[in-house]
Amino acid sequence: MQATWVVVANRQCATIYTVPRGMARLRQLCELRESQASAGCDCGPGGRKARISDGAFPPTERQARSFAAQVARHVEDARLDRRFDELILVAAPSFLAYLRDSLSQAARDAVIGEIASDLAGARQETLQEQVLRIL
Repeated sequence: MQATWVVVANRQCATIYTVPRGMARLRQLCELRESQASAGCDCGPGGRKARISDGAFPPTERQARSFAAQVARHVEDARLDRRFDELILVAAPSFLAYLRDSLSQAARDAVIGEIASDLAGARQETLQEQVLRIL
């Protein structure tokens, strides 16, 4: 498939959008919640359980890292299924770092842009305007 995926995330939720080639509109694909990651729940088709246990971080830090790993696994499954060609990451700066660190090298290579801002609660039009600047 020739599409760009846009991952919009913060510590509590991630929404994944697609922008098919030749289109200028975001289309929501799925939403992941931090409670799914901490409970070890599947995140939909091809989803895997994520568990990261590292006593070196306070619980909220550990949960953020675990959720970033869950989102990265979902992205990696989609990459292996060739559901996107390019990737745009949108997240608050600290979570963006966790997400970037959790992605496989192949997924990082697909990243064409990043927006270091928490737009998880933003209107889709606002998000779309920011994303189109990268595309």
